[in-house]
Amino acid sequence: SNCDTATITVTVTAPVIDAVNDSFGPVNGADGNPAAGNAYANDTLNGVAVNPAAITGTVQTPATPINGGPVPVLDTVTGNVSVPAGTPAGTYTITYQICEVVNPSNCDTATITVTVTAPVIDAVDDSFPPVNGGSGGTTPSVLVNDTLNGVAVVPADISLTPGTSPNPGLVMNPDGTITIAPGTPAGSYDYPYTICELNNPSNCDTAIATVVVNAPVINAVDDSFGPVNGADGNPAAGNAYANDTLNGVAVNPAAITGTVQTPATPINGGPVPVLDTVTGNVSVPAGTPAGTYTITYQICEVVNPSNCDTATITVTVTAPVIDAVDDSFPPVNGGSGGTTPSVLVNDTLNGVAVVPADISLTPGTSPNP
Repeated sequence: SNCDTATITVTVTAPVIDAVNDSFGPVNGADGNPAAGNAYANDTLNGVAVNPAAITGTVQTPATPINGGPVPVLDTVTGNVSVPAGTPAGTYTITYQICEVVNPSNCDTATITVTVTAPVIDAVDDSFPPVNGGSGGTTPSVLVNDTLNGVAVVPADISLTPGTSPNPGLVMNPDGTITIAPGTPAGSYDYPYTICELNNPSNCDTAIATVVVNAPVINAVDDSFGPVNGADGNPAAGNAYANDTLNGVAVNPAAITGTVQTPATPINGGPVPVLDTVTGNVSVPAGTPAGTYTITYQICEVVNPSNCDTATITVTVTAPVIDAVDDSFPPVNGGSGGTTPSVLVNDTLNGVAVVPADISLTPGTSPNP
């Protein structure tokens, strides 16, 4: 019964818990990665790798979004860090804390750094089938062969910025097609453009679209006018341009330039048919000697001065009707002799009394000396 009592005090300390900073990536932001890394993999409790079941994890500071996009996320139960598909490129940080389950106040904090890269964007140079500049037209889209992250671009995922048009007749549309206005001069045109990823506006690439514009077909067609009465002439014997075509339709004289390559050759020093190169009208002056006249001319497109064609105009000019009418005169006294009126009085040229200056008179053999 001779006893005494005492108290034993035992001090137990918490084991060291160590949350270690992590760095994951680079991760392609377009694809994302559901398992970019594990934040707990290098953390320790009492000198050994932590057992996730022995700790409680919490996010202290989540990653900050870029351009409003998704961000890397820490699963606080498993320690897995995932990067959603479509995450904008950039460097993201997540601050987290782990605490021992047995000793909830035994905690440590670390930072996760995740590097996300932009996907490859590739604007590829384009070339299209030639376009008829007379009619104009529209090319396929320049986006057809461009890629983002290795697959064909989706127009909704990119922005298209045309460069400076090489000619006012060429306009790049929002869908990437290029409209060529009718009347655009022939040539090979390089039209630059840039595409940028909307998710990463600085992720861009530039390419060149080459548009070949051909001149329309110009066709000068041979003409044949007449017969024209050379005495009267004709100020509008025909129009050489009436059957000529540009791009398959009748030429507009304002759209072409006409030149005479070989004028008509005079006959007997007289006037000749003439081509008005502005209007295409062919005129035959009054008093043109009878014969067949040819004029060689060329028409060239105003928009494409080297786009030309040549044709020949043939003009048939006929002589006016000349009519020498038999004459009978009053009797003449043979003893006295005398002189008759002129035999020309009842003769006609082109339907009117002959003008002596316009004809030559050749007597036949006199029936009596």
